Amino acid sequence: MKEETRVRGRLFQRPETPRPLRLTERDLRLLANLERLRLASGEQLAALDGGSPQNVSRALLALWENDYVERLLGQMESRVLYKGSFPLIYGLTRQGAWLLRKHGYDVRRRVLYETDKQRQAGWRFIEHRVDITEFMVKLELACRDRSDLALIQRSQIIDAAEKSQRDRRIRLYANVRVDGEHRLLSVDPDETFGLRLTDAQKESFFFLERDRGEMPVCRRRNKEQTYFAKKMQTYYEANRAGEHQREFGLSNFRVLTVTTTKERVAQMLAAQRELTSDRGSNLFLFTNEESLRNKNALEVEWINGKGKVVTLAD
Repeated sequence: MKEETRVRGRLFQRPETPRPLRLTERDLRLLANLERLRLASGEQLAALDGGSPQNVSRALLALWENDYVERLLGQMESRVLYKGSFPLIYGLTRQGAWLLRKHGYDVRRRVLYETDKQRQAGWRFIEHRVDITEFMVKLELACRDRSDLALIQRSQIIDAAEKSQRDRRIRLYANVRVDGEHRLLSVDPDETFGLRLTDAQKESFFFLERDRGEMPVCRRRNKEQTYFAKKMQTYYEANRAGEHQREFGLSNFRVLTVTTTKERVAQMLAAQRELTSDRGSNLFLFTNEESLRNKNALEVEWINGKGKVVTLAD
């Protein structure tokens, strides 16, 4: 308890008198990246910034003291239970979202009014979200080094959709046959992005699933249980029905799954072969955490549903 109190007092309780803040372009970029990514560590934000990590850390400290960014209390759990050094995780506050809008950034209503809800997020949610951010940061940095390839952000995809979709989450619906009857199921990707090959004028779109190995791949006894194969079946049927094109104007999509181990990749490959009558599908791409670690995101090898090794730029 003493340790928890010490950590909270030092890192999670704002001072009564915050340090003066003279807003800079770097501050606005940091806020904009948090609006886009939802949660990010100081290290991830520094990587996107490209400047001195120390300067980014000082900027985040001033933004936090002035209530423009949040240090989520849920991360205390890892610091108290596991001890050791952990990067601080930041999120945008409502005040930070309004500040972005005041300076001309297109901040959607959902962000303005729901941002503070993540303040009470638990550690498992925080870890999951930061894992998603890690992939997206690696991808963005890799795309910066390619003159022939451009990253299409989720916000750009939503902006290109019908006006009625612009404040919605990206969600796909599909009629899926379960136990002999059709059910309307939905799936919300962990992240959505596209890649544009500038020379070939070709665009490819992706829905990212960051699997932490906490749900079964296939259904067990409980008919209402969430399991990963149900997600894949929903994506598969939504693709066959053209839901992605009707709802969001996407000409194509593939589902990227980053999971924990090679063994779990093999289980997922077997599950998608079963739902495609053993044909497999190029719709699904799989990799594991070890294959992704310390790699250029565009050079990571993925296994598609037919067993072929591909990269995102293929």
